[in-house]
Amino acid sequence: MLIEIMCDQFMDHGRPRGKIALHPGLNAVLGSESASNSIGKSTFLMIVDFAFGGKDYVNKMRDVQEAIGNHTICFAFRFADGVHYFSRSNVDSAVVQRCDAQYSPLPDGRLTLLEYCDFLKTHYQIAVPGLTFREAVGRSLRIYKRETLDEERPIHSVSREKAADAMSGLLKLFDLYAGLEEFVKRAEEAQESQTVFRKAQKFEFIQSTTKKEYANNKIRITELIAQAEELNRQASGNLLDLESFQAERLASLKGDLSLLKRQRTRLLSQKQVIEADRDWSKFQSETKFQRLLDFFPEVNLQHIKAIENFHIQLAKILQNEFSEAEEHIRAALALTDENIAQLEAEINQVPCQNSLSKAVLERYAALDREKHELDLANQNYVIAQELAENAKQSREELKERKNVQLSALQQKLNAEMARINDIISEGRKTAPNIEMKDKSYTFVTPKDGGTGTQYKSMIIFDLALLNLTCLPLIIHDSAALKHIEDISVEKILGLYAASPKQVFIALDKCGSYTAVAQKILRDTKVLQLGEGEGALFGRTWNTANIS
Repeated sequence: MLIEIMCDQFMDHGRPRGKIALHPGLNAVLGSESASNSIGKSTFLMIVDFAFGGKDYVNKMRDVQEAIGNHTICFAFRFADGVHYFSRSNVDSAVVQRCDAQYSPLPDGRLTLLEYCDFLKTHYQIAVPGLTFREAVGRSLRIYKRETLDEERPIHSVSREKAADAMSGLLKLFDLYAGLEEFVKRAEEAQESQTVFRKAQKFEFIQSTTKKEYANNKIRITELIAQAEELNRQASGNLLDLESFQAERLASLKGDLSLLKRQRTRLLSQKQVIEADRDWSKFQSETKFQRLLDFFPEVNLQHIKAIENFHIQLAKILQNEFSEAEEHIRAALALTDENIAQLEAEINQVPCQNSLSKAVLERYAALDREKHELDLANQNYVIAQELAENAKQSREELKERKNVQLSALQQKLNAEMARINDIISEGRKTAPNIEMKDKSYTFVTPKDGGTGTQYKSMIIFDLALLNLTCLPLIIHDSAALKHIEDISVEKILGLYAASPKQVFIALDKCGSYTAVAQKILRDTKVLQLGEGEGALFGRTWNTANIS
């Protein structure tokens, strides 16, 4: 438990206040009989919250931070393994420093706030899976400027928290949440699947289909099936055995085969031309030119021989070119024949390919492709509906299971609140009642909606939590107590003082309460504050400067 708090800025009429000792049960911070404001009662309660890992002392009490400046809060806890000393400054509040008994920092003693809260959770033996220390204690620390003073919503840790989350936190505190985890996980996964699918449709990775489009697609699919069957009948083939990609592929193959066959015809023609042209290069031999002399004695045979020699040389060149051209054509023909053979083999593997023209195949492919796209669109619609139904069913299962747990929790709370209320009112007044269902709850006192009664009911609620759970402390500021009738305050103080856990309160005008209440407050007082130099920091800063 928290056993002391100190700060070198705590002053009382010019003297350091020193260590403020704390104890089990009630720890009362008392104000003046005139109910003076801004003397530090709520500030000290917020500092207690600061010692328990809270952030609101720094974040929400800006006037204190500005007026006091940099300062460090020192505090100690006693647990089964001994006393642990710590300090935490308002400047670097995200760090908690381990200290020795004189509050000198220990080497390597820096803890993050998360590590420090885990330390408190372990030493307070809050062995509830999934529940952080601040989640455990934060709802019942009801201090001015914290968002926990709403007497009609006592479960909320902050005003913006959803009621469903607040109730889940309460279930965790009662260790009733473990049975819901599988249902929560299933619901979250189902919702995530639906969300991912919707996003894929939104960004057009998956086609989105409405209910009307789904119905129209079914009609169009029926029409496409009928057209494909008619086309199959006209073609006397087994078109219906083909998928659209097969039909498209077959049409493409036949088109390619036709081109290759035309190319082969052109190559054969070129080959024949080359073979014919090659024959003209065969010239007469020299012996045959001798016969010309018999008819033309005056002919210049040497000149003819020179021309013949030129033709022979030219023929040799052309022969080489013809041979190269013929070789290229033969290679092209061989490659073309090979490609034709491959295409014919692939075409032969498709059923009924011989009876199907390219035009028929292309028409069938278009019909089947459209049908496939519509089938896919409708399939996406069905998947979307199934995902939505699965998410809905998972939510319903979680809701049903959660309501069972909430009902059990509700019975425990209402029974304990009724018991506490009977002690406070001596059985004369109705007890507060909480009703919780899935995403909402109500907290009322039947037949009594008065302000004092509602605040009293909130205090009874916290006392029930303190008695029934691992909650180690509660804090009630004067705003939660001042509206309650004196006799009820006396009974409440008695319950505070009798608790084995720690209760911190702030209260003004103690002399106005019953004698019994005054005695309890005197016996449990840990801090007395007053105006001016009697304030927590030895001064106040809310007085206007008048010149």
